[in-house]
Amino acid sequence: MKTRGFTLVELMITLAVAAILATIAVPGFMNLIQTNRVVTQTNELVSAFNLARSEAIRRGVPVTVAASTGDDFASGWCVHLGNACDGDDRLRAYPGMSNMAVGVSGGQPIVFNGRGVKESPAGTVTLIIKPSGCAAGTTGRSRTLEIINTGRVSVTQGDC
Repeated sequence: MKTRGFTLVELMITLAVAAILATIAVPGFMNLIQTNRVVTQTNELVSAFNLARSEAIRRGVPVTVAASTGDDFASGWCVHLGNACDGDDRLRAYPGMSNMAVGVSGGQPIVFNGRGVKESPAGTVTLIIKPSGCAAGTTGRSRTLEIINTGRVSVTQGDC
């Protein structure tokens, strides 16, 4: 008599092997997710700065990129005319991402004049985007975004 199917022992061994493989794969998958979130946040910030610069040139007036709350770009930011990011002055608002850290040096808000040149703050503005709790020395998990006086935005990959 020929039987088809799996025995209980074969099924248990298969499940045990699958569990071991999943345990090995999950940490790598989590790192991939965090890295993709950093890239997404960086691309959104670059998009905001490019929008501000192009709108300043198109309209011939200063356009500002500012964090939604204080200096915390991780909680969101907006591109606006005038002094506030509300009402008709807001060109676009960007939501932040949870579990992200965005460090800003060089000051903010960042203002582009009607020629597309960064008007303020003076000097290079640097934003460092990384996952919250990223262990120091973790390679390739952070991005550094720099805005120079001409308004050019550059991105480099770095370590936490």
